[in-house]
Amino acid sequence: MREPSLLPVFGKLGLKAPVALAAAPVSSAGVSHLRKLVAVHGGMVLKLSVVAWTVLILGAVFFTMQG
Repeated sequence: MREPSLLPVFGKLGLKAPVALAAAPVSSAGVSHLRKLVAVHGGMVLKLSVVAWTVLILGAVFFTMQG
């Protein structure tokens, strides 16, 4: 009975063809709009995120103590 070949199935000697990658340019309009939005409302977002994290931690402690 004949033995199967030990050569790799894909590519010559197991090497794959190089893949060409092209970076897509980022739209600066969306980035500048986001920067303006953060500049205007950044302080309020920071305060709200601190309050949300505090409530989350206190809630987790409360439910842990109840259980």
